[in-house]
Amino acid sequence: MSSQAPLPSNEIARLNALCQYHILDTPPEKIFDDFTFLAAQICRTPIALISLVDGDRQWFKSKVGVTVNETSRDVAFCAYAILQQKPLVVRNALSDSRFATNPLVTSDPNIRFYAGAPLITPEGLAIGTLCVIDIVPRDLTPEQTEGLRVLSGQVITQLELRRNAITMSQSIMQRQQAAEQLRRQQDFVEVFYRQGEEKARKGDYQGAIADFNQFLRLNPNGFKAYYHRGLARQKLGDYKGAMRDFDIYLQYNPNNVEARNNRGLLRFELGDYKGAMADYSNAMHIDPEYTISGNIGLIQPGFDSQEAILNQTQSLEFNPNDVDADINISQTHAQSDLEDYTITIEDTTQFLPHHPNNTGIYANPSHTRYEFEDSSQPLRLSSDNAKARMRRGYTRNEMEDYSSAIEDYTQSLKMNPYDADAYINRGYARFMLKDYTGAIEDYTQSLRMNPKDADAYMSRGNARCEVEDYTGAIEDYTQSIALNSNNAEAYINRANARTKVKDYSGAIEDYSQFLEFNPNDAKAYISRGNARSKLKDYTGAIEDYKRVWSKAIEQLPKLSGEDR
Repeated sequence: MSSQAPLPSNEIARLNALCQYHILDTPPEKIFDDFTFLAAQICRTPIALISLVDGDRQWFKSKVGVTVNETSRDVAFCAYAILQQKPLVVRNALSDSRFATNPLVTSDPNIRFYAGAPLITPEGLAIGTLCVIDIVPRDLTPEQTEGLRVLSGQVITQLELRRNAITMSQSIMQRQQAAEQLRRQQDFVEVFYRQGEEKARKGDYQGAIADFNQFLRLNPNGFKAYYHRGLARQKLGDYKGAMRDFDIYLQYNPNNVEARNNRGLLRFELGDYKGAMADYSNAMHIDPEYTISGNIGLIQPGFDSQEAILNQTQSLEFNPNDVDADINISQTHAQSDLEDYTITIEDTTQFLPHHPNNTGIYANPSHTRYEFEDSSQPLRLSSDNAKARMRRGYTRNEMEDYSSAIEDYTQSLKMNPYDADAYINRGYARFMLKDYTGAIEDYTQSLRMNPKDADAYMSRGNARCEVEDYTGAIEDYTQSIALNSNNAEAYINRANARTKVKDYSGAIEDYSQFLEFNPNDAKAYISRGNARSKLKDYTGAIEDYKRVWSKAIEQLPKLSGEDR
């Protein structure tokens, strides 16, 4: 009778399972050698093997008592053992018709006794055996048979750990590759958004709109682009198009006060006064302290704000000889914030040219009129003159006329050199004009007078970053955090600065602190993941990337979608 064992009915699945362990032809390992040693000791045999049955061979991962690494599957006792779920025991191979003529029985090593416990995977597939062999006929006790079976289960446990580690490693690599591909795609798409912002800053609103359109075609969920495209359309007088963009943006960012105020201004221009008032009311409800910035004001095509200021200034009824006279300012459109700014400039412009050195007159910033005081109070009057300069400078800042604002703050500081707010405001104007060195000087002066101003440290830190003084910036952000530990922006700014000086551990701490305040900020997770990668903490990096992974994957199929 032939000594070759039949193939199992699940042979293809069995071979696939064996392949998944990536164990064949690997070097010896102590953990597996310990199993064969224990098997030989428990069963009192000179030979013990961990045998893995491949398509045409049996290969020994571990062996005791033999020197060969493998034999042909045709003569393998284990080829029979894998056909069943319980141990196979051959007490005397010479009297067993399956093995009597087997060359391993009739010649070296002259096998007489064999006992093999199949190595069964969690899927129920036998991929090999833990077997013991003797050169004399014999038997195993029930305890020895059970011990052999238990050890075979431990061998499978070790193989499963190997397979899981390999699977996890492959998964991590695939995720890293996918994350890198996603990053490249996002960077490619983000270029259009950045181009649009840059063109809008330069006044090329048509070009900006084209770039925002391209960005939104590739990333329809990039809602920030709707807002900025709306601003560009507003600049071109396309108020209805701007309204559509603001409507979409506010669906996803309903608490953006600036967007609500801007839409209110658009509605006012379109004659929808109820809608405008609703937007203003909602904005005030969200943030009662919010001040509309200068770039929100709706500038109509052909509208020269400086000329309007001059015209309205000249229209004031002012009698310099009548010390009892009130100066009334006409406010024909009290709803418009732009006009409010204009009126503020009118107040101070009217006062300053007429009375640059007159200590008998001061401007009261809380009223739209001028009053006259006793000339016996020169210090107070000089201080009020400085306040008038300050007020006009602030309004010019709001109107983005930073050069003129700097002149006003400088004049104010000549009259009152101890005004910390004047240095702060002039520093801001210089920062906006990219005079970062001047801005740093102003913020420093302010901090000498008010060393506990957390915002001033923040501002100086930002300016120092612009001149690449990251060490100084880190010191400022640290001071700001010490004064206000709840300022999330300070943590993210310090984290970015620390990254610049390769202090990745410190950066990770700051990103983590920032994420406690903003747990859904995807960019912060990516930045922290990048810092962790720099420190070779790939597990931590992968966890950070996983935070944004699901959302990013959902967006990928939409990258070819049409613009809304």
